[in-house]
Amino acid sequence: MCAYGERRPSGGPEPVAVHGLLAVGAAGYWWQDAESGARLLRGDASGVREVALPQPPDGLTVLAVHPADTGPGAALYGYPGGDYGYLTEAGAPDRVLARRPALVRLPRVRSATGGPAGPGFVYTGFPPGARLEDPPVDGIRVAVHRAGEPFAHDRPVPLGDAPDALVTLEPTADPDAVLVKSTARGVTAHRLLRLAPGSGLPLVTELPAASSPRTRLVLGAHRWWRGEALGTPRAVLYALPPGETDPSAGEPVSFPDGTAPAWFWGTRQGVVVRAVVAGGTEALYRIDADSPEPRLVAGGAPGDSFPEVTAAPDADCALWLRVGRRPDGGTAGHVEQLLDGTTAPRTLRVLPWPASAPRTTRFCAAGDGHRLPVGLSGTAGPVLLLEHGGLTALANAPLERALEDLARAGRLTVARAVTRSLVPAHRVPAGGRGYDDLLHAARHLRERTGPDRPLFVLGHSMGAVGAARAVLLEPGLFDGWILRFPVTDLVGFPALGIGRYWTALLGDPSRPEQRAALAALSPLHLPLPAGPLPPVLIQTGTHDTRADARHGRRLAERLRGRAAVTLSSYPVGHVERFCQGASRRAVAEVTAFVLDRAAVARAPEGASP
Repeated sequence: MCAYGERRPSGGPEPVAVHGLLAVGAAGYWWQDAESGARLLRGDASGVREVALPQPPDGLTVLAVHPADTGPGAALYGYPGGDYGYLTEAGAPDRVLARRPALVRLPRVRSATGGPAGPGFVYTGFPPGARLEDPPVDGIRVAVHRAGEPFAHDRPVPLGDAPDALVTLEPTADPDAVLVKSTARGVTAHRLLRLAPGSGLPLVTELPAASSPRTRLVLGAHRWWRGEALGTPRAVLYALPPGETDPSAGEPVSFPDGTAPAWFWGTRQGVVVRAVVAGGTEALYRIDADSPEPRLVAGGAPGDSFPEVTAAPDADCALWLRVGRRPDGGTAGHVEQLLDGTTAPRTLRVLPWPASAPRTTRFCAAGDGHRLPVGLSGTAGPVLLLEHGGLTALANAPLERALEDLARAGRLTVARAVTRSLVPAHRVPAGGRGYDDLLHAARHLRERTGPDRPLFVLGHSMGAVGAARAVLLEPGLFDGWILRFPVTDLVGFPALGIGRYWTALLGDPSRPEQRAALAALSPLHLPLPAGPLPPVLIQTGTHDTRADARHGRRLAERLRGRAAVTLSSYPVGHVERFCQGASRRAVAEVTAFVLDRAAVARAPEGASP
């Protein structure tokens, strides 16, 4: 989310980028982007209007806004694109530093200074007095704050003796409870934080942990709902009896044949479920606690998709963006809302939407026989193979939007490979499984397109490991490569930024047997091929706290003299936003690099893959 920049010219077309949906009470909020910035909109029964944002401190921008149903809200400020931010609210001049901050608003928080109870919030961050330039510390605290009081009077919540590297918060259908999720060593612990009615002190209850990111635990209508293997054909949603948290006690919810739950949100009445129907169509279902039968509330039409969904558990208000085809063949985006007690959603705002690019999926065999899906957008022009690593396409949202525009114009074919690059390096049989998936996808595309269509590969974050590894092993396959905010040093990563939190995921280079496996996979330590390498573009972010800029700089230095190297640095973080001017410049550099290099190759367009 971003600050509202300079005004767009009057009479210009409405922007189509919508993100950051937030439901508060019976109202919905969302960001709507333009080239010049973004604006925050509120939609309710009275209509849609723009929300005025406070002036941020010098040098900072608004990263997120948490409106209140009544009274002033809280805003999060920070460096554009960075993981750090100041958490402030009206009437409270103190600032709390938060890294990857999370915030859940509560309606009743006991005063720490003797005043009456009132609205407040639970948040993650560092102790008061910390500064943006301070280095990360082990563990992130969770605290409860009463709105209108100085942050110095907040109440820290002990989560246990062991520090947690990543802590997130989610609202629940109980207005006095917050779900706290913390990840360490590949396991996500769940805790329910509830404020005691008498003392207001936080009480923490341990819940079953999850060992997979596709497992989700949600509280809705006084019962727990647990999803397993979400987003896959094997996905199952379980409804647990009231008061029960043991996953084995749950009863599976029966969806129509060919329908698999992808994600879900708790509400006061039950849950709202986004599901994928056979053929790729998306739909939204509603399940009430008294009758766990899924009821279709939106979607079902071919071509409909729901890229943004959220819910307000305390008011049973769901909000989503539906993108669907119009009768004339075009597409439109509808911001829709489902209120408590209603059976059908109502439209808050209709937006012009670009037509979707033709999409197909091909499958190729990886080295161990794994069936590797490769999704294609477009049918002409050079081919750009993408890998996002540990983050979804949202990490590259501005770039994805620009690439889709080129695909619609017939100037580019975008290929997205779903690889296994995040398997711990020291557990990789023969040193290659997962990290070589992208190489197999590139070979498949080259066989399909022939030698005349230029082929480029782009890796973001951990995806840069697979992209760089593919080029270093078979440079003749590619006409160019792009590494965005990359991880390149799998041996020295614990000393770079927050890399010390990654040893459980990637491996521990202090252990000799794991160090050898990491060195065999690391782009910075792989042997360079004897011949020349294709041109490379490496982009780093000065505010990137996840993939330290030294990863990209060190690899660029090593490649000089062996390839035409372009090293660029932008004042952005690891995850970009549409409305940042620096993000737009970085995206323009990527598209220009691909199109210019393709023109140099002078390759005629051939048949589609």
